[in-house]
Amino acid sequence: MSAPDSAPDSPADAPEHATASEPVTAPIGPPWLALGRGPRPDRPGLGWTELAIAAVSYVGLQLVLVGGAAVLSGGTPASGWLVAGSAASALGAVGLALSARVRSLTAVGLRRVPGRTLVTAVGLGIVVWVVSRLLIVAYIAVTGDTADPQEALTLFRGPVSVVVVVALGGLVVPFGEELLFRGVGYGALRRYGRVVAAVATALVFALAHGLNVVFSAALVLGLLNAALYERTRSIWPCVAAHATFNLISFGLVLALR
Repeated sequence: MSAPDSAPDSPADAPEHATASEPVTAPIGPPWLALGRGPRPDRPGLGWTELAIAAVSYVGLQLVLVGGAAVLSGGTPASGWLVAGSAASALGAVGLALSARVRSLTAVGLRRVPGRTLVTAVGLGIVVWVVSRLLIVAYIAVTGDTADPQEALTLFRGPVSVVVVVALGGLVVPFGEELLFRGVGYGALRRYGRVVAAVATALVFALAHGLNVVFSAALVLGLLNAALYERTRSIWPCVAAHATFNLISFGLVLALR
């Protein structure tokens, strides 16, 4: 969705003390795709305050939720608890970050896009998944490291576990992580330029998955979603690509088993 010539390149281009800058264009697409109330000239833009709150909250919630589940289970928690903790950490961090000053859902990209944009994002998610497999093969060939830190997510314990993990990991986690890394992260850093914002958020997103076989896949997906967010000003195409990536991965695991 294009913005007027006079509008900034992102909802957070203005300095931190300035008001939120958002394209004043009519929303497109089904109503359920937009949860925000539109431009809020009375609210400050995303900045380092939101970025710091989101980062600290995310790490803290991960330690409490995932770490607590590990302690209660006496080892590696069930896959359902892992994905639930990850989703809750991301969504909680975004909520805490926005509650400080901005208090506007459109500031993190909750705005409508045309259906064809979502279809394109799904296709790009498939392409990135294929590319990531090639990068993973190259990583293993160079390092010999075949350990998968996310293997615990696919240790399903019955059909209910499959449904819970796939639904949360395939849909809710992408939503929460895209709000966090693209909505808050990219939005806050966009004032320093699209390249800086894209590379920085993609690197942090990849590092959040660890320096392992998953890193390159997460990096490519992060760069794609930064480009999608820059292009559309909406989080939904990023969620569509991320969810497609995750659902293919879960589907492959289930098919091989």
